[in-house]
Amino acid sequence: MRAFLSPVLLAFLAGCTHSMAGPPRYLVSENFAKEPRPRYWFVCHRPENTFKFGATDGSGRTAMVATVRPEPKALAPLREHHAGCIDEDGDYQRDGDERAELWESHEARVPLGTDVWYRFDMFVDDSLKATSKRFVAGQWKEGEAARGGPLVAQRFTGRRFTVTVEQDNLAPKQSPDDVLCRVLVADQLPLSQSPAGWPHDDKAKVVPPLQHRKSRMDFTSKAIEVARDPGCARGIIAQQYHLLPDPFGRWTTMVYHLGLTPDNKAFVEIWANGVKIGRVDGRIGYAKTGARLTQYFKFGPYRDPQKFETVTKLANYVRSTSRNDVDPTGRLAPD
Repeated sequence: MRAFLSPVLLAFLAGCTHSMAGPPRYLVSENFAKEPRPRYWFVCHRPENTFKFGATDGSGRTAMVATVRPEPKALAPLREHHAGCIDEDGDYQRDGDERAELWESHEARVPLGTDVWYRFDMFVDDSLKATSKRFVAGQWKEGEAARGGPLVAQRFTGRRFTVTVEQDNLAPKQSPDDVLCRVLVADQLPLSQSPAGWPHDDKAKVVPPLQHRKSRMDFTSKAIEVARDPGCARGIIAQQYHLLPDPFGRWTTMVYHLGLTPDNKAFVEIWANGVKIGRVDGRIGYAKTGARLTQYFKFGPYRDPQKFETVTKLANYVRSTSRNDVDPTGRLAPD
């Protein structure tokens, strides 16, 4: 029997093969016109979620549509593959969260610390409220991590779009359990109005509440905003050039340039809709001995239990070590 390889698979294999031309590109390009191949993606099916692929909405995009709803109170016998996802090889266990996530597969992951670019279009529906609890859609995690938190995460808690990174907490701790520090690196508000870092707590709000906040800031003067209060953040500086846009009920094009390592050499650059939002330099992630492992991207709603349904969409995903693969025209990630 003759084996046929898809164009995406051929591109991935070509990008991951060392040659005289240079190091691997780790190229993956996906338009989600149909359910993606398991070689690249794992779909985390659970009782509270559904997925559709190839959906169109008049925007000209084909997309993955991930819907999360309140978890059913009674579950039929179910099976799982990844912990917390349904498959055929084990008993399904509740974990207290609600999610509808698509994960990069083990085979598609890149080595932790790789200088790599990501581009994707995302849609977050208008169901979230100012009182909504933790809501994450789009995060980068470390494979077999020393800690459980995401290295980089897009958070929409309280109807406020932010991006955070995490690091080992080296600041004096009020509690011995405060081993991680979550650092705010992009926001719909000026970074100077929030602490840079606060002890990691998945059940906490995005940042500790402040009594007085300006609603917006004028960036026309090209001033660079930084946090005035370091909080628990150590060895890291986030510079804000523009505010994150309102992402609710509309498509937003995101570009990330990442080099994630806990040894003070990490960086993150962020663009939204062709505007450079900011840059982060310093220490990101969790220190450990031995070789660095892998990093992987996952997208879809991940939240505390809620009483309403939420839809997110993902389209036009590209990952590569080559900027030109992600942004060939230079319009999505201008300097």
